[in-house]
Amino acid sequence: MSSEFRVYPHHPSFDWDGELIGHVQDRFTAEGQTDPQPAKILERIQFRARNVGHHETDANLLSPIFDWVVLDETIDVLESFDQSAIMEHFMDFLEAIREPPVDDVEFTALYLHLDDANEELIYQSDPVTFYFEDQDLVHTPVTLEREPDVYVTISPLTRPFACDHTFRDLIVHQIKCQIRDLYYRQGGQPPEQYQVDGIGIHDTELVPFKQQAQ
Repeated sequence: MSSEFRVYPHHPSFDWDGELIGHVQDRFTAEGQTDPQPAKILERIQFRARNVGHHETDANLLSPIFDWVVLDETIDVLESFDQSAIMEHFMDFLEAIREPPVDDVEFTALYLHLDDANEELIYQSDPVTFYFEDQDLVHTPVTLEREPDVYVTISPLTRPFACDHTFRDLIVHQIKCQIRDLYYRQGGQPPEQYQVDGIGIHDTELVPFKQQAQ
């Protein structure tokens, strides 16, 4: 597969399991740079190529949590929930955010599993609290039987929330922020519905599209 950044041709190659096995381009290599910006450009190109290959071939190049198609389909699932489904799936999550089991909380996470068609939420993990301990970010124990399809992270709440459509909408908004960041990660501007404010992927290296173009 091939991709273009500005006027320079790039040809990243991946094996069928998603491992990068080569990246041919004519301008520079990440290892030879003292300026970190070219290496960041290469990472964006490689992530964009991984997306194209994942969606346009039979290769499995992306984890579901980095696939905005899966995230978008999850939003559709959550927005179909009635009040009873919201409480069934998210009451424990909200309670863990309200009364975290530890101090110095950074955020609380929930891992979601969808059915094979991404049309139904079939399982969610116990809430996982990420907190600082001696300046290290650690988390409470979690057991996952398989890789999650989606994860959600909510920072400590600044106002009361009931376990209703308002809290569901807060979860949906956080997923939209993740989709926004995945577009940033490939050096692109997200569609208008994902140009939202808030914390998405917890990655301090991510740069918004407008700043990348400066």
